[in-house]
Amino acid sequence: MRRGVALVGLFLLAACVAPARSFDAYEGKAADTASSVASAIETARLAVDAARDGRATAPYLSVILAETEQGAEGSGAIFATIQPPDDASARLRTELLDLVTRAESVLADLRIAVRWGELDRLPRIAQPLQLLGEEFTRFAEAHG
Repeated sequence: MRRGVALVGLFLLAACVAPARSFDAYEGKAADTASSVASAIETARLAVDAARDGRATAPYLSVILAETEQGAEGSGAIFATIQPPDDASARLRTELLDLVTRAESVLADLRIAVRWGELDRLPRIAQPLQLLGEEFTRFAEAHG
C-alpha cells in the first residue's frame, strides 16, 4: 500500500516537471538529478558508518536506507519522464540513468541486508558508494 501511494505521488510529481526545450535546459535538469542522487548516496554512507561504529540500530537503519533508496529511485524516475529534446540530450539521459541504476542497486542491497539483520555486511556492500558518489558529483559539476 505504502509503495502504491509513493508511486502515485511520483507520477503526480512527474506530471509537474516542466519539459526541457533545449539541451541546456535538459542538462540543468540532469545536473539537478545527479545532485539529488549524490545526496542520497552520502546519506546512505553516513548511515553505514554509524552502523559500523555501533551508533545506529537496525530499525533506524532500515528507515534511513529505505528512504535513500526511494529518494534515488524517485529522482531517477522523475528525470526519466523528461523528453530529451535532441540526440545529445538522449545520450546524456542514458549516461545519467545508467548511473542511477547502479546506485539504486547498491542502495537496495543495503536495505535488504539491514532487513535480514546482516549489519556486519553493510560496509562491504557500501564500498561502491564512494566512487558512485564521486561520479554523480562530477556529473553534476560538469553539467550544472
